[in-house]
Formats: sequence, C-alpha cells, structure tokens
Amino acid sequence: MKNKKWILRLAVGLAIVVLAAATCRVTYVPDAVVETYVNEAGETVEVEQLSAVEQYCADNWDTLILPTIRERAVDVATFLADVRADVNAAGQAYGSRANETSAWNFCVTGQVRVLDIENADSANRAQLLLDAAPYDGQADLKLHFGKVFSTSVKNAIRDGVGFLRLDDYANQVEFADLSTAFNNKVKETIHEAFTPADLEGQEIVFYGCIAFQSADVDGLVVIPTELSVAGT
Repeated sequence: MKNKKWILRLAVGLAIVVLAAATCRVTYVPDAVVETYVNEAGETVEVEQLSAVEQYCADNWDTLILPTIRERAVDVATFLADVRADVNAAGQAYGSRANETSAWNFCVTGQVRVLDIENADSANRAQLLLDAAPYDGQADLKLHFGKVFSTSVKNAIRDGVGFLRLDDYANQVEFADLSTAFNNKVKETIHEAFTPADLEGQEIVFYGCIAFQSADVDGLVVIPTELSVAGT
C-alpha cells in the first residue's frame, strides 16, 4: 500500500513538472550591445546609452519644450499681479495643473534685475533674488540655480508645459525621470553657461516655469529654460 501511495505521489509530481514545462516560456534576454565610435583623436569611445525619457528630452527640448514654454509664457509683472490677486483665476487663464487639488504651474518670461544670491556658498542650493520692473530694490521672486532640485520645484518644467501626463508613461518612476531629464538639461544649458556671481547686479532676460506654492517670494521659484544678460 505504501508503495502504491509513493508511486501515485511520484506520478502527480511528474505531471505537474510536465504541465509547467508545457505552459511556461523561458525568455532569453541578450546582453546589451555596447556601441562605440572613433573620435577625432582616434580613440574608441562608447556611445552613451540614453533611457527612453532622456531620449525624449534630447529629441524634443529645442523643437517642442522650449517653443511651448515661449508660447505659454506670461510676462512676469503680469504674472505677479495676477497670482497675488487671485491665483485660481490666473491659473485658469494661463496656468496648468493635473487636477483640481494639484498646485498650479505657469510659464513666465521677463526682464528682471538680479539683486543678490541666496545660498551663494552652496552650489546645490543657490538661487538668484529677482526684482521685477518697476524696480524698487525688493525681491519679487527667485530663480533656481542650484544643482539640487527640491520636491517643490523639480516638476516645474514637466508640469508647466501643460501636455505631459502620467497616463502617457509606463509608471510613476518613468514620469518622475522625465523631470530629472529636463532639469539635467537646465544644468547643461544654463548652469554651465553662467555662474551666479556672473549675474549678480545684472539685468537678465529669461523664460522658465514655476510650480506654484504661494504668492510670496519663497514660493515663487522659477526654473529657467532660457537665460541671457540684457543687451548682449
């Protein structure tokens, strides 16, 4: 009797193995092929492999993202007056947000004077204090110049352009990585072209995005997408 039970268990076990083998697929994932090229010095260099969102940023920054920000941008003086009067009315007029409980996001532009540098001794947290016309020597908003993009500002470009949605991406991680790709582009195009010390006391012209927190100076932090010194 024990032998029969043992044989029965063995048969059931074999049947399960056969069924699993028949219904499961083994997927072979080949190792990524490293692409290389020979540079001008005759050196063999690996081609940088971009993620999907990095490639999207590279392909669309100049042709879609920047033109959209220019088109949506409101003059900074108008923006300041409107958000201080009624942020929801301003948001409905020219802002964007994911839903009714989300913060408003805006694209802004203007010529402003750089009064001072906040956290000048910290490359990670530096911000320019801006005086908008008519100049009165008081800071009206800030322009982010730090290497670290805090939670309150990191999604300003992604959410400010108004057409990028979470549902269009694989998951929240990929959607968050899109913000990182945009912010890295800011570092590459603006932070490497200027230093805060270069801009202190200067009048600058900018385009950028604001993830609205509050209508006071600390809540109005622009992530610049284009920047130049006035008159140059």
